[in-house]
Amino acid sequence: MFSTTYNPIHLSPPTDTWSTFEFRDPLHSLPPRVTGAILEVHNKTGAPVEIVTLVALSAMSTALHGYTIRPPNGRLMPMSLYCMGIGPPVCGKSAAMREFYRAIREFDANLEARRARNPEQSDHPALRDLLQRDVTWSSLLEVLDGKDNGVTLEDDDCIDQLKSDFMKKRGKLNRFFDGPVKESLIRRDQDPLAAYNPSIGICFLTQPEIHSEHQVAIRYIERKSGLASRFLYAHTLAGRGPERPLLPTPNLDGIQRLVTWFLEQRVQRRLAGNSQRIELTLSPEAQWRWEELKRSLDQRLHGDLQPVQDSAARATEKTWRIAAALHCFNAVAPPEHPHQPLPPIPPIPPDAIDAAWAYVECSLAQFHKVFPPPEPKPPRPSRVRERQLEELRVAKGHLHDYLRRRCCDTMSWSQALELSWLSEHKFKTVVAHMKSMDQVELLGGKDRILRFSSHFFAEMGFERSIASQFQL
Repeated sequence: MFSTTYNPIHLSPPTDTWSTFEFRDPLHSLPPRVTGAILEVHNKTGAPVEIVTLVALSAMSTALHGYTIRPPNGRLMPMSLYCMGIGPPVCGKSAAMREFYRAIREFDANLEARRARNPEQSDHPALRDLLQRDVTWSSLLEVLDGKDNGVTLEDDDCIDQLKSDFMKKRGKLNRFFDGPVKESLIRRDQDPLAAYNPSIGICFLTQPEIHSEHQVAIRYIERKSGLASRFLYAHTLAGRGPERPLLPTPNLDGIQRLVTWFLEQRVQRRLAGNSQRIELTLSPEAQWRWEELKRSLDQRLHGDLQPVQDSAARATEKTWRIAAALHCFNAVAPPEHPHQPLPPIPPIPPDAIDAAWAYVECSLAQFHKVFPPPEPKPPRPSRVRERQLEELRVAKGHLHDYLRRRCCDTMSWSQALELSWLSEHKFKTVVAHMKSMDQVELLGGKDRILRFSSHFFAEMGFERSIASQFQL
């Protein structure tokens, strides 16, 4: 029944600079069943493997809304993930989501038929739709009203979702991700809504230009508020590859059967009056393995991961949730029938932690693509300095024109002051600048004489002084 075989992985050593920390294919570390399903959808739809992997993890976590993780600190953690896939138009994003979310959408359609057959149970929390789109804060709490309810927001073209009122509730979304929380809403002339320990998953797909323009429009408030650090990102500019629509997908079919099984067992438990989520725990070996990885991660936060340290600081929550999802879909064999009793799931092994961390580590490089560091801007001179430079340019131009016409390299102070069209104070500043550049020499006398050197004429377009040329 159980299988704990994972593909062998080789964790890369910490790098010294971010430029060498590039995206590495995490498929080599995932369980064979999950890897096979991802490659099948990639080859069938031609969608980029980064998008396919992200959608696969989102679909698996959606099927596990009836589960929760009890980490070593004892605080329960929901299984839901926040995912954002960013790819160019017509690259197969929607097709990849359609393949992995097919079983969930069919299950929602089956719930609608059940509600139609049993009107007395139409309002039962167990029969509420799992997938939502175009929600408001009020409609979302209507779905989550009660205890331990879960929902996933999915949209393969989220341009409207990014600007929705729901996405502006960034503090509430942060609390939903961290869990457990209680959210309530008082409605006029209606019963109040109260959601206890809800779980919300997000899977949005969009285009690079749309997402970057949205971030500029909101001044990157999603990253400043900490919401972006809770997302898993997949960013690619690759186009759509060859499609093989008739390709057999045995691994994907097994994943779909498991999705339906987990969802049906959750409905059956809730219909029987048991709304409590099933707890998953880390094995002692997995806890030790994560402590080892966490020590290395903490050191890298001040090294190669410094540009994405806000996202890297959330690695614990992301790694444990992904590890739990991979373990559930690897440890249990696909059932013959969704009503078949679900066996107990053993503690999460260290191999699942390694596989999940390999993906989270790659997602940090994706986060860096979505939020690159700003390019340094050259210091802009002050307005006073700009005015002084302009006065210097104009004065030197007038002096040079006079000397060129007269074929000389000297003139009196009073004559130069008159030609510069500057006050005596400003003209002194101009002369001081030219003296510092060895462009002028000040000779004594009743009316001091200015002798302009070859450096002055070279700057103005001559290699030697005009007087020297005239003497030759």
